Amino acid sequence: MSPIDDSYRPADVFDSARRTAQQHADGHTCFNCTDSTTCTQYGWAVDELPRYPGGRDVLRKLKIPVPVEVPSEEGQQR
Repeated sequence: MSPIDDSYRPADVFDSARRTAQQHADGHTCFNCTDSTTCTQYGWAVDELPRYPGGRDVLRKLKIPVPVEVPSEEGQQR
């Protein structure tokens, strides 16, 4: 197991996404960007947060639109 594998805990991923979203919501930039419209880290954070309990609340508090979930085709009957 590599050090990267050791740090992949759901709480760490959530915290990283939350911090990235906060940074952009405050009008600043994160370590990965120059603005919030083209930052791939910000896009990842906005997509990632709704997957966690409380993630949608974080987005709402930051006044970031919550992404609409698109149902997947897996498991749907034909």
